[in-house]
Amino acid sequence: MEYNQLTVCTTAEAGDIVSAILIYAGSEGVSIKDPSDFAELYKGGIIWDYIDEGLLTTDKRVYVSGFFDIDRDLSEIYEEIEELRRNSEFDVGSLEISVKKIKSEDWENVWKQYYQPIEIGKVVIVPKWISRAPDSLIEVKIDPGMAFGTGSHETTAMCIRLLNGVELKGKSVCDLGCGSGILGITAVKLGAGECVMSDIDQQAVEAARANAQLNGVDKDVKIICGDLASEGKRYDVVIANITADVLIRLSGVVDGLLVKGGTLILSGIINARADEVLSSYKGLRLVEQIRDGEWQAFAFKK
Repeated sequence: MEYNQLTVCTTAEAGDIVSAILIYAGSEGVSIKDPSDFAELYKGGIIWDYIDEGLLTTDKRVYVSGFFDIDRDLSEIYEEIEELRRNSEFDVGSLEISVKKIKSEDWENVWKQYYQPIEIGKVVIVPKWISRAPDSLIEVKIDPGMAFGTGSHETTAMCIRLLNGVELKGKSVCDLGCGSGILGITAVKLGAGECVMSDIDQQAVEAARANAQLNGVDKDVKIICGDLASEGKRYDVVIANITADVLIRLSGVVDGLLVKGGTLILSGIINARADEVLSSYKGLRLVEQIRDGEWQAFAFKK
């Protein structure tokens, strides 16, 4: 099977943001080539028997690649990259995009070696092909597949950190833009009584259903492809790990999904857009704000 490999030329500073754009767009994994990674190892005093001088380059360019179905329309990715160019407050590089066709066997099994269990508070996120000895942590199994949300990205990890601090026993939870379903599944495993998850991408919905079944919580969750606003239900906890633009646009909808006294967790927010997001939710009380690299996440009370 063939795929399109879309590669963006950027900087180390913007590499994570470009990666997130590709993952949100449905990339089947992300590859990052950053020459500075090798330079840092070399400067750190590691002894090498032989060094190719070509590796000690002064080239600062970073190449981030995503992988998409051969028939996938890539125009939305071009638009997101162009928006990054317009709005970024730091050097994002040329953002030149190239696309080439590759065969699936070139990469689809190799990327698995980079996924290892990730401990986040009381929770450990485990790729489905890894077996662990039982311990006191709450295990959430994930098949990354083609949907965003493995626990390795800062935006997802921050949501789980914030969920660790919420009393979820018996509570109703809504996960907007659920991607792989990792956040809704984690909420249920942390004690939530019910969870409704939604995504506008049918592929994400299918991935979330498969991951819910993998964790044995498929009877405790409801997964919807589309908009939750028409459901008319309110929830004790609402989670939205999307992008700043979408969070700002949906602020009224999100507020309407929350019961009085409920908790709202927002993530997917680059530092440069954090104040805009906060302004859009000024009717809620901010109780926690965390930052990891170029990203921020918030917890509010209504």
